[in-house]
Amino acid sequence: MSTTPPNQPPFDPSNVNDPRYDPSRDPRLDPRWQKAQQRFYRDQQRAASNQERAAARAQASAWKAQSKANRDQWKMYWRGQRRSSIVGPLLLIALGVIFFLVHSGRISMVNFFSWYARWWPLLLILIGVLRLVEWAIDRARAPQDAPPMRYSVGGGVVFAVIVLAFIGIATHSMQWRADHNGFGFVGPFGGNDMGHFFGQKHEEDSPAVEHALTSGASLTIDNPRGDVSVSGTSDDGKVHLSVHKEVYTSSDNIATDRLRAMSPVFEGADDNLRVRVPATEGSSADLTLLVPAGTRVQLNSDRGDVHVTNLKSPLVVTANNGDVEIAAITGSVQVHVNNRRRSTNVRSVTGDVNVNGNGDSVSLSDVNGTATVKGDFLSGGQLERVTGAVSYHSSRTDLTLARLDGQMSLDKEDLNLSQVVGPVRVETRSRNITLDKVTGEVKVVNSNGTVDVHAAPPTGAITIDNQKGDVNVTLPNASKFNLNAETSDGDTHSDFAGVNSDGRGTLSGAVNGGGIAVRINTSHGDVNVTRNSAAPLPPHPPTPTITGFGSVPQPPTPPSMPSTSGMPPEAAAAVEDAKRQAAEARSQAAQSVADARQQAKEAMDQAKQAMKDAQEKQKEAMRMAREAAKQKD
Repeated sequence: MSTTPPNQPPFDPSNVNDPRYDPSRDPRLDPRWQKAQQRFYRDQQRAASNQERAAARAQASAWKAQSKANRDQWKMYWRGQRRSSIVGPLLLIALGVIFFLVHSGRISMVNFFSWYARWWPLLLILIGVLRLVEWAIDRARAPQDAPPMRYSVGGGVVFAVIVLAFIGIATHSMQWRADHNGFGFVGPFGGNDMGHFFGQKHEEDSPAVEHALTSGASLTIDNPRGDVSVSGTSDDGKVHLSVHKEVYTSSDNIATDRLRAMSPVFEGADDNLRVRVPATEGSSADLTLLVPAGTRVQLNSDRGDVHVTNLKSPLVVTANNGDVEIAAITGSVQVHVNNRRRSTNVRSVTGDVNVNGNGDSVSLSDVNGTATVKGDFLSGGQLERVTGAVSYHSSRTDLTLARLDGQMSLDKEDLNLSQVVGPVRVETRSRNITLDKVTGEVKVVNSNGTVDVHAAPPTGAITIDNQKGDVNVTLPNASKFNLNAETSDGDTHSDFAGVNSDGRGTLSGAVNGGGIAVRINTSHGDVNVTRNSAAPLPPHPPTPTITGFGSVPQPPTPPSMPSTSGMPPEAAAAVEDAKRQAAEARSQAAQSVADARQQAKEAMDQAKQAMKDAQEKQKEAMRMAREAAKQKD
């Protein structure tokens, strides 16, 4: 029987207002019910999120489909409005006609590419004019309310134009380098013109030509392309000229005409004669001239090597593209060069030498006079045995000295001088400088490199200003000087007594009672002042021997030790020390030779013993192999 009183609602366990409410029977307080409710809420949220994402994807797909439909519609519209250009067919017709004419021999390939290298930009101008004309015609014919038209030349035509433009740039670059020697085109063609690339070689040796000259006459030689060799060995008072001609072309008739046009022309009087070779396309002429030794020669070569020897008169050479070799000249020599890939070599000259311009390297040797070099030479310079003043000026280095008994070498990183008579002035940067056996006054200005000065008596004032590099100065034992050296970041050292250091990178003091000024200033480097016993240089070096091409100059014989009679005490002491050191060096050299021979003998004995051991091991290995083969059988 129900315990619920009449007229009362049924019992709800979750109704807290019911007097019969029992919290222990409330289902909401049951953990299982709570978990079920949380799971229900999560499922509802997940379902709602999935529904939203599905709606977003559907909407994005609809937008993409609509955009694609719009693009396809516009593509179809513009395709219907596009008009093809006549440029493509005209270009194909022109190329076909040109190839046919070249193939049939009506047009020379050399001439065509020479023309195309110069005028190829007209191709772009012509295409632009054709497109502008087509646009104007279509606009004039179209109704006013017509939609805009789209014009196109096609991808194939664009690619062909790009290829033709590239060919035009390449051929123009090669032609420009051939004519001006400026553009550094890398390839197997060198400095030749377009004929050398596409034409065939035709050669001819012209008969020798003679022309009379008065004594001491002036001769001017103009050759636009080809080597020139001049020798002052003519003993009959005449100019003897031989010509070797070369022509590059694909036509024999053209080659014949050009060879004939290249014949040298004599102009002027016998006392002022000019030899001129007419400039001809795709050709070169190598000239060989024998002239009287007293002829004043002025040579102009635009492209080709120059060789001049055995002259007893002033010489002037201008070479824009070629190596220059000059030897055995009695008279002044002036050389003007303008080629960064060529070298200049001048030797055995009695007279002043002046070289200016640009090139790869310059070499002067055995000059009985002054030597002046002005210009930039990429690989540097080499100077040897110059009896007069030396001057070297470039964008990076300024150097002057009174006499060069030894040699000077200059490259991108180092500057070395030996047996130099001062005053010496050197101003450069980013080089390691070495002055060996230098006499007289010395002044050096440098940065980013070391400076080494080895002085010989008589010693002059020394001034060195360096930045970021060590400075090493070696002076004779008996030198009298006042030292003032300073470095901002480095160590200092001196072998001489009487030199003081404050421990902060400075050296100062009077050595042997004081005398010449030695001033050293550097930063981020050490300063070392040491002593030596160098002998003084000979007062006058022997006159350089005049040698022509084909003879090899012998190296100068080292001067013998001068006599100490009549010398100042410090010079005599230096000579005696040098003799003693030379004797010790000879003794050490003899001992070194004996030690080397002994070591070589011991090494030979060891090698023989090692060979015997190897042979024994080989015999043992062969014996074991034979035994193993017998056991296997």
